[in-house]
Amino acid sequence: MIKNSAPIPPAAPRLWLVRHGQTDWNVQHRIQGHTPTDLNENGRQQAVRLADIFGRLPFQAVWSSDLPRARHTAEIIARKLSLAVETSPALRERELGIFEGKSWDEIRAMRGAIDESAVPPSGDLADWTGVPGVETDGQLWDRVQRQLLEIGQVHPAGDILIVTHGGVIKHSVCHILGIPPHTPRRFPLSNGITAIVQRRADYFYLLSLADVDLLAGRESPADTSAALAAPSA
Repeated sequence: MIKNSAPIPPAAPRLWLVRHGQTDWNVQHRIQGHTPTDLNENGRQQAVRLADIFGRLPFQAVWSSDLPRARHTAEIIARKLSLAVETSPALRERELGIFEGKSWDEIRAMRGAIDESAVPPSGDLADWTGVPGVETDGQLWDRVQRQLLEIGQVHPAGDILIVTHGGVIKHSVCHILGIPPHTPRRFPLSNGITAIVQRRADYFYLLSLADVDLLAGRESPADTSAALAAPSA
């Protein structure tokens, strides 16, 4: 029998994309984007629960968006893992310009004033296609994908925890599954939702999309990036 002596390449790292804990603006239905909002008390408790679950897993590293709501979620989890947190602005939420800080109702009115077509027929305000002054779907995915590839180069194997934002997770899932970004979202983006992705050959694959609180037997948090009539942030 002829044996193949070629080395077996190591598996690519599994990247666990986790949405940050709740903020006051989440509760108030205000869009955040790049605005540096922080966790509220409920969000800090959500981060502690995530730490209790993820702290039992063998993560090799913890990365985060540099925005406070994500970074502080990551720091709470990282302490349980005895790891430092690496931050990157490339993992931030979509940049939303003049819409940041506005409520969903205000955003609907502002978009209608710009152009009636800026409010999609579905009523899904998470669809920002063609809205001026807002980071496009392509720009968002390009920077996120580049950062995920870089993280994979720095950590070529194992499990990597990445705390980020609802829009980042939404567009990662949509691009990986080939769902047009303007399609109304029909999966949850509650605080703490976790998407596990892995690079295989030339593509990312979605390995899992899990509501960690629900799996732990707790009531699932409200989807503060609601699919219809509410923008993800």
